[in-house]
Amino acid sequence: MVQKSVKRPIRDLHSDKSTQPRFCDVIVEGDKIFLEKKSDKNKYEKIPWDDVVYQVEAAKAANQ
Repeated sequence: MVQKSVKRPIRDLHSDKSTQPRFCDVIVEGDKIFLEKKSDKNKYEKIPWDDVVYQVEAAKAANQ
């Protein structure tokens, strides 16, 4: 069975602009999730969602 990959933009939903600016893309590949940000022309940086969650939770814990 071929796993389907989905790529969707993550936008700043609080922006006052008519077209909300794109921050990055979320990519879902089966049960794996990544954030992907364009770093340069034809260059992208990709980070696993679990890494993002881990770092956010660590920052929240440090702030308590």
